[in-house]
Amino acid sequence: MKVYETKQIRNVALLGHGGSGKTTVAEAMSFVAGNISKMGSISSGNTISDYDKEEIKRGFSISTSLVPVEYEGDSGSIKINLLDTPGYFDFVGEVEEAVSAADAAVIVVNCKAGIEVGTIKAWELCEEYGLPRIFFVTNMDDDKASYRELLLKLETRFGRKVAPFHLPIRENEKFVGFVNVVKMKGRRFTNLSDYVECEIPDYVEANLKIAREALMEAVAETSEEYMERYLS
Repeated sequence: MKVYETKQIRNVALLGHGGSGKTTVAEAMSFVAGNISKMGSISSGNTISDYDKEEIKRGFSISTSLVPVEYEGDSGSIKINLLDTPGYFDFVGEVEEAVSAADAAVIVVNCKAGIEVGTIKAWELCEEYGLPRIFFVTNMDDDKASYRELLLKLETRFGRKVAPFHLPIRENEKFVGFVNVVKMKGRRFTNLSDYVECEIPDYVEANLKIAREALMEAVAETSEEYMERYLS
């Protein structure tokens, strides 16, 4: 077993409303990282983080689970401890304990459901503990889900700190890829864990400049050094 130094470990809390997709995100990250050969599902009761009999029976998390994944970055190997937290308020103590131990947070939002009570609570906890955070949008393959509408609601509710890092690519009402706003490159999914670079569609290109400017403004409010480092 590989031994990691403290500087190589990141504790990341997965937060959000019940049913927003936190456990599925943890499952997907484990799959992409190579921890598992096949993704489980809530309906099948075979996810790696909801392993308790009561969780399987209820179909949702009742305690925080730790899911370790390894990431090979430019600075070497990093161990990311994903803290998959419950989304229902009966178990809010579990959530607060995870947040208090985390270095950062991912707030999972169901694109179709939009901002929910759990979304707001997650943001408030991040503010209270001073955690850096991102929103991860799920249910993008639903033809009634509107990324643009959700983004507007997030910006209205949480302010200019919110800016898109990715823009979706859709074809025939299907979610087939995304555009990285920082690198300004299109990426098309080839399977569950891989993608290939592709041309940026014209309809996305029209919004890309606006999205990049919004992202630069959001980063500049935090640190001009980071803006020059990542967006130059």
